[in-house]
Formats: sequence, C-alpha cells, structure tokens
Amino acid sequence: MGDPEIVFLIPAYRAAATLGPLIERLKVLHPGIPVLVVDDGSKDNTAAVARDAGAQVETLSVNRGKGTALASGLARLFKGGATWAICLDSDGQHLPEDVAAFLEHKTSDRCGIVVGARELRPRSMPWARVCSNRLTTFLLGLQAGTRLWDSQCGFRMYRLAAFSEAKLPPQGRFEWESEALVRVARAGWTIEKVRVSTVYTDAGSHIRPWRDTARFIKLWFRMWAWILG
Repeated sequence: MGDPEIVFLIPAYRAAATLGPLIERLKVLHPGIPVLVVDDGSKDNTAAVARDAGAQVETLSVNRGKGTALASGLARLFKGGATWAICLDSDGQHLPEDVAAFLEHKTSDRCGIVVGARELRPRSMPWARVCSNRLTTFLLGLQAGTRLWDSQCGFRMYRLAAFSEAKLPPQGRFEWESEALVRVARAGWTIEKVRVSTVYTDAGSHIRPWRDTARFIKLWFRMWAWILG
C-alpha cells in the first residue's frame, strides 16, 4: 500500500451488498487515497467485492467484532507509516461526500480523533437512539475528562500515533469505539468534530440494542476501574 498519509479504513461484516458502491464512490471523489477493508470473518463474498472495487483487503478468519477489525486495521496502517485513517461503516450510513469535511478540517497538533457529529434530533433518527446517544456521549465525556460528540458515530478520523500511544485493546465489538474516545483523551490527545450528514437506517445493522447496552454498562464500570486504579 506504500506510505500514504491518509487511508480509508472500512471494517466489514457480511457487507457484499453495500461495500462495492461505497468503495467506488470513495475512489471517484478521492482517487489518491487508498482503501483498506478489514473483512471480519464474513461468510459471503465481502472480501471479493472489496478487491474487485479496488481496495486492499485484510481478512480475519472468524467474526471477532467491529472493534477488533478497527484495531487490526489501524495497527496495520500505523506499522505501514500512514498518519491518519478515515473510518467509515460498510453499510452506507456514512456518505463519501462528507469525507471532504474531515480533509478540510484544520486539526490541532494534539488532535487524536476527529469525530463525525450528526444532528441528534428526533426528526433525524428515532427518539430512542437520540436519547441513547446523548446519554452515552455525556457519560463517556465524564470519563474522558473532556467534552465529546456523537459517541455512537463510527465515521471518524484517527491519528495513528494517538491510537498507538493510547494502547487501545486489540479486540472488541461496538463498545471499542467508546473506549477509544476515553483512552485517547486520557492519553493527552484532543477530540475534535466535524459535521456530517444524518443517514439513519436499521437495514443490515449488526447492532443488538440489549446486548450492546449490556456491553456498554460493563465498559462503563471497567473504565472507571482503569481510571481510578
């Protein structure tokens, strides 16, 4: 993949139906930025679709969760010499057109993560998701010691040096992205934001509200033990 400054990173699980158009659009809008897809143990042809669309592919042998796919991809890019990774979900909820907001954002020297901040209002997404997002973002902000934005949005730009310094766990599922905000902030990096479009759909989502809420609660107590310990 050479030594690019910025790379698109897409964690993907059973995403054959949506991944191709996403990669193709990214390449049309930003032809100079390579794409790395981490196939999280899919049983469909996710990996083949990604390769056909022009992406590099890393394949995990079994499904280990979105956090594991992100951690694996970020570690690979850091070792490869990249500076930033722009992460998008594979299901079409993140618009390639919004990548420009990240590229145009003037980051500070200590910016560790730029978060895509959606409009958290009932007219944009279901009220239950609005409340959940606002609550988890506030609670994580207490642990991070700084204000956070849209903690449930996976549309982010990670500084790979911050990822490495924060010593994020190599495995995890959706809660990994929440832990990333706290650990990166606690390591002395800032969390910044850009505005992105709100595209909400449950079609193809791998989120399970009750299961993932339980994981967040476990994370919440585990992070306090880490902070206070």
